[in-house]
Amino acid sequence: MEPLQPMRPVDVQLDERESAPRWKVWGAHIVLAALVLTAILVEDGQSWLVAAGVCASVIGAALTVASTRRRMRENACRRIPWGGRPPIEPRQVDLLDTFGLPMVVFGVAVAAKSASVPWSFAVTVVCIVVVGTPLAAQVWHNYRVRKSTPNP
Repeated sequence: MEPLQPMRPVDVQLDERESAPRWKVWGAHIVLAALVLTAILVEDGQSWLVAAGVCASVIGAALTVASTRRRMRENACRRIPWGGRPPIEPRQVDLLDTFGLPMVVFGVAVAAKSASVPWSFAVTVVCIVVVGTPLAAQVWHNYRVRKSTPNP
């Protein structure tokens, strides 16, 4: 039998991902505040508000989907707990997650207010689609992780 070769040292790089810069966080706060003020102060029935609300909702939904996909990818081999933070979360502020869902909610509110859609219908759509989709993705992720881990 041949002797084993000595192992080379393994170089492990530090995770260099950072939180979003302050200017991006404050810029997103300003955009979100403008969207909230638009939803509250601009009068109903304007067609451009419907288009603006739909655009804000689509952008917010895309941010929410991107945040959910990134969280699943970062925790590929770990279950994500229902109550609490994921095991691997390298950012202090996840800009996609922080502003995706509020943009969808207020975008739907602006569009519903201007198109004379009842608020109960708009809230139901937001709850089912925007909250249900990331929850379903987390259920699927945890199921896949549980199936891939060997039983003791």
